[in-house]
Amino acid sequence: MGFCESCFEKQRKIDRLEEEITQLKAKLKYEDKKAKEGYFGSATPSSKIPLKENSKNPGNNGGAKEGHKGYGRRTITEDSADRIEYLEVKDDKCPECGSYLEDKGTVDRGVIESVPVKAEKILYKCEKKWCPRCKKTIQGKPNVLPRSLYGNQLIARQTV
Repeated sequence: MGFCESCFEKQRKIDRLEEEITQLKAKLKYEDKKAKEGYFGSATPSSKIPLKENSKNPGNNGGAKEGHKGYGRRTITEDSADRIEYLEVKDDKCPECGSYLEDKGTVDRGVIESVPVKAEKILYKCEKKWCPRCKKTIQGKPNVLPRSLYGNQLIARQTV
């Protein structure tokens, strides 16, 4: 079967363009795979993979569902506290940048502490201040272990 000269040239051009399309598709597939797996391909450590597939869901942070009552330990209120102490932030300047701090109220921190004779409920009113320059909150902290309901004296006097 013979082709005319112009038909033969057109067919050669079609074949050349189809070959170029397959090469470009292969190159695109390679670039996608490289972007997905990282620079070293399948040997890339998981910590160096650019974007992990399962990390795309920013909305689910865990925790209880909206409106759930919860069963955590009860906080110590001003009425039930045996003593209320006010803890102030020692300086009016930010320890990070030196800018003046703005008042942000207080945060309640309930602790059960031991006095020499009996346990005493103390409600620390921890003053909070805000640095408008470095956008950080500075807060007074009681001298107790982090997230502990019981104070250091009560823990120290505990007998096993």
